[in-house]
Amino acid sequence: MAAAVRLRTRVPLPVGRATVVLGWHRVDVAGGRLAVPPDLFARQMALLAEHRAQSPVVTVEDAAAAQAQEGGRHVVLTFDDAWADNHTHALGPLNEHHLPATLYVPSRLLGKPGYMTQTQMLEMAASGVTIGAHSRTHADLPACTPQELEYEVRGSRDDLEDMLGEPVTSFAYPFGRTSDAVVASVAAAGFACAVTSRPGWWRPATHPLRIPRAFVEDFSEETFVAAIRGGLSVLRLLDEVKSHSPGRLRQPPCSQP
Repeated sequence: MAAAVRLRTRVPLPVGRATVVLGWHRVDVAGGRLAVPPDLFARQMALLAEHRAQSPVVTVEDAAAAQAQEGGRHVVLTFDDAWADNHTHALGPLNEHHLPATLYVPSRLLGKPGYMTQTQMLEMAASGVTIGAHSRTHADLPACTPQELEYEVRGSRDDLEDMLGEPVTSFAYPFGRTSDAVVASVAAAGFACAVTSRPGWWRPATHPLRIPRAFVEDFSEETFVAAIRGGLSVLRLLDEVKSHSPGRLRQPPCSQP
C-alpha cells in the first residue's frame, strides 16, 4: 500500500483546484491500526510545516471557500472522536507549527472514559482548533430512523454550539457511513460541509456534504509526504471494492434518544 501511495504522486495531479483532507483518530502508542505514536505525529506536523509553501494547511471552511478560485493545492487536517490523547499529544505539535485543524466531536461522549472532557475540548477550541460535529453518540446514521437522525445530527450541533457559544458548521460521518437520507439530515441541520472516510481529491465539483478524506496511519516519512501530495487518493479504488464486498461487519446501531 505504501509503495502505491508514493507512486501515485509521480502521476500528474488533477488540473486546477484540489485539496487533500487528512484524518487522524488516536495519537497514542495504543489504539489499534489507526493510532499514530506521539513522536511520529510530532514529526508529521514538522513535515507539514516544512512543505507548507507547496501544500499550505488550511481549515475545512477556508478550503470550501477556496474551491471557487483557480489553481493551487491545500491540505486540511481533521481529528475524529475527541479522544483525550488528541488533547494530550496532538495539541502541542499543532500549536508549535501553527497548523489549523478541525476536531470532530461526538457531543454526548465527552467526559466518558478515554474521551476528552468538555473543558479539554474548550481548551482545544481556545487554542485555535475548529470544532465540528460527529453526531451525539457516534451512531451508525444510515440505520437511524428520521427521529433518531434528528437527535444525532441536529442534536450534536445544538450541544456543541451551546458549549462553544459560536456556530458549528462542519460535520463528520461516524464510521464514514452515510446515505442520501443522512446527507439530507446533515443539510437540514444547517451544516455547510461534511467529510466522509473515502479517499480522494476534494475538487470544485465535489458535493460539499460528501468531501473525500483519507486517514493517516503509522507511515514512514516518505509515505506521509506522499500523502500530503495526494498519494492516498490511490486507495479510492480499494475502498470501492471493499464497499461492495459481501459480509461487511455491521456497525453499532443507532442510539435511541
